[in-house]
Amino acid sequence: MPKRLTLFLLLPVVLISYWSSAQNVNDVNQFLNTSLNGTARFNGMAGAFGALGGDITAISTNPAGSSVFLHSEFGGTLSFANNALKANYFGTSNTSENRDLNLEQAGIVFVFNNTDPDGAWTRVSTAINSFRVYNFDEKATVEGSAPRGIDQYFVHYAEGLPFKNLPLYDGETIEEVYTYLGESNGFAAQQAFLGYQSYIINSLSFDDDNTGYSSNVFYDRVNHQLNLINSGKHRKTTFNVSGLYKNRLHIGANINYHKLDYAQNHRLKENEQDPSSPVYNIEFENELLSYGDGYSAQLGFILKLTSLRLGFTYDSPQWLTLFDETRQSISAYHIEEGLIVNEKIVPNTTNIYTAYQVQLPSKTTISGAYILGSKGLLSVDYSYQNTAQTRLSMPGGSAYLDALTDEIGNVNQPQHTLRFGGEYRFSGISVRGGYMEKNAPLKNNALQTSAFTFGIGFDFGVSSLNLSLVQLEHNQKFTLYSEGLTSPYTLSNQSTKVSLSYSLKL
Repeated sequence: MPKRLTLFLLLPVVLISYWSSAQNVNDVNQFLNTSLNGTARFNGMAGAFGALGGDITAISTNPAGSSVFLHSEFGGTLSFANNALKANYFGTSNTSENRDLNLEQAGIVFVFNNTDPDGAWTRVSTAINSFRVYNFDEKATVEGSAPRGIDQYFVHYAEGLPFKNLPLYDGETIEEVYTYLGESNGFAAQQAFLGYQSYIINSLSFDDDNTGYSSNVFYDRVNHQLNLINSGKHRKTTFNVSGLYKNRLHIGANINYHKLDYAQNHRLKENEQDPSSPVYNIEFENELLSYGDGYSAQLGFILKLTSLRLGFTYDSPQWLTLFDETRQSISAYHIEEGLIVNEKIVPNTTNIYTAYQVQLPSKTTISGAYILGSKGLLSVDYSYQNTAQTRLSMPGGSAYLDALTDEIGNVNQPQHTLRFGGEYRFSGISVRGGYMEKNAPLKNNALQTSAFTFGIGFDFGVSSLNLSLVQLEHNQKFTLYSEGLTSPYTLSNQSTKVSLSYSLKL
């Protein structure tokens, strides 16, 4: 029995655990995403509620906002979104559509008014609100002609690895060796093994200690078709307390619980290699599942100055504990003794990575609003978050996570978010509009996210019904892989979302 299998039998099998993570910059930046998700009133004014409060979702933006309520209230929101996802890769565009119906938000606020006119605290309130911070559901097809192929991905990971790790010896199976390499050598060795066993790469010599590799794929350009399916959500549940001090200053604090589930199926098809290429028509599939939870805190203020309102909110970092699972397979065609062979490498192994921590950076928001008496209001919010300060770590340390943290620090930049909103009221009806824009987290990236919003509300006294329409364009830039084949592509989500909210005073 080969020595490496003797060692392998001493290790846990089928599911393997690594002191590392499956994440790259693309995936981590997904966790930074936020969108316009909340009550229809909140959405209709582009979320510009930092100096206003009095809305259940706004409590999760500025915790001082719950003591703006005059009465206890509960409510919920249903939303329907139509998403047109446009992918661009080396000048070739492709559009996919998908639809989404969700319970977007639900919450309740309890208001306790002070009956003592001389009391320092005019009002105290508590609240609970749960809403989707971001919905990861999307399907896209990225297609185009590229100057680099997937062979460069496998050559990159193979370089420096002794050749003796890559062949199958007598009595060994693909699953056993793939699992053993992951446990003993890590992710890079697994990629090299997949590349070698599918004939995509070859060793420069067959000496056990050889560490140089070359490609078996010939091309000037190749055609890529990436089928991408993402799913999951980031949900935030807020536990709030707030008070109005001397009818002038609202002060509030939140403790937030975050629940995150993110799944990605990433299937790359590569063809149109040279007719003389020994290997062609490659299909490489990667599945990633990230899940976990965490906490954050917020402190907020709203100052009332006659018709002017000034708001300030500090969001602490989000401390998340995440788990990753991955699965891989690869298929390629090659010629062997004059016959066409379809080599399929399917390890049937789930890689389970040790729990690790992600610290998403803090955020600061300043807000202002002008109250037009009973007729309406105008509001503006500005938020700053330095995404370059995202941190990944695990107990005992991880060289991979340290390197990924450094990379994020080098390629990310601060994000600036600007929101404008307005509301006009007449005869129990409110008409709303707003605008939001936010720059991309990556440096040297002119793409931004923007939204135009509209809304209408009906006040029935003890209850209210609100409707909003959000036209949002969310632009993101990615690379096919983090190493070797780093060809860039962009995804632009043109989303039209309708939200309906109902709230009832208690």
